[in-house]
Amino acid sequence: MDNKRIDMSGKIYLHLKDCKPLDMESIALLEKVDIHGSIARTAREIGISYPKVWHTIDTLNRLSSKPLVVKLAGGKGGGGGTFLTEEGRKFIKRFKSIQRTHERFIRQLEDKWHGSRR
Repeated sequence: MDNKRIDMSGKIYLHLKDCKPLDMESIALLEKVDIHGSIARTAREIGISYPKVWHTIDTLNRLSSKPLVVKLAGGKGGGGGTFLTEEGRKFIKRFKSIQRTHERFIRQLEDKWHGSRR
């Protein structure tokens, strides 16, 4: 094998029993809900169905002892909304910190691979 650069990759998943694993895209979805304050607008922007967005939010909420997202019903004239809680913001921050650590680990593996080939 020659000395071509090999790039490694990896992905972090959050698992909850009997649910589809969640990844960075799920965290990005939380951020979009926070920006838009609406599941419907988030679904339209991302290009997925409202039920799929809600299912992801529901699964993320079940990963925590406190809700990450709260959906408020609108009154007579509407006006409800979907809000990221403080716990949701902490959850995103924690996940992103873990993601950065994971990326550093992957870079270390690449360096180790390339260092051992010299």
